[in-house]
Amino acid sequence: MRGLRALVIAALLAAGAAVASADELAVYRASGGEPGLFDQYDNDGYSLGVERRADGTLELSVRVSGAPLKSRAPFPTGAPRDAALPAAPDRDAYAAGLVAGAKTEAEAVERILAGIASSVRYDSDRSRRQDPASVFASRRAHCVGLAEIAVDLLRRVGISARTVQGILRGRPGSDGYDSHIGGAYHRWIEIYYADLGYVFSDPSSSINGVDARYIAFGRRELERPRGLTVTAVETSGRVDYPVKHLPDATLRVRPTAQ
Repeated sequence: MRGLRALVIAALLAAGAAVASADELAVYRASGGEPGLFDQYDNDGYSLGVERRADGTLELSVRVSGAPLKSRAPFPTGAPRDAALPAAPDRDAYAAGLVAGAKTEAEAVERILAGIASSVRYDSDRSRRQDPASVFASRRAHCVGLAEIAVDLLRRVGISARTVQGILRGRPGSDGYDSHIGGAYHRWIEIYYADLGYVFSDPSSSINGVDARYIAFGRRELERPRGLTVTAVETSGRVDYPVKHLPDATLRVRPTAQ
């Protein structure tokens, strides 16, 4: 009986591991966008493949890995302070307080993004300024401001990061929804790990990973693309990261390999 129980437990653990490492795949069809708007895009855990079809449309294949983050990068990172950062003692102190005692970069990243989620409220007002100083003062922002303040605070503690533009597929009626693209134009971030390269995070919803609803642009856009249409073709699998519950927010956190 004890041997049977051990076999059952082993099977359940194996099944759980299989679910945790499952990939998520989504295929989209895009038309009407400017040339070069979409291009092959790869980082740790995310891949966007682009294929031009005979009819001129693009087939966009997004694959997201369910595997854990395999970074062992230490913290502090040892990187010199970014000389391009404007002086902001208040933000320096806030970021330093969030990461105090962190031993790995992944832990520091989680603390920074959890701190933002706990203190900055989402505000859909597009007339509100979204630069880091304004967001830090008002504690309100939409996706642009959340991405900007996240990059600012990460860089202040020696973690390289940058903003990313693209599409987040969503439901009709959600903030910024555009029926032509089946979602909203969105801003999120990429964080650099010395032992992995870049990794996606979305300060509004997830840490160290995103799902296959995210379609990254291959270049910076000053204005929203005109005439772009994106439709879903097929989806399979599901990446289901554990949820981190905060007082006024929830974040999905990609597990870190032990």
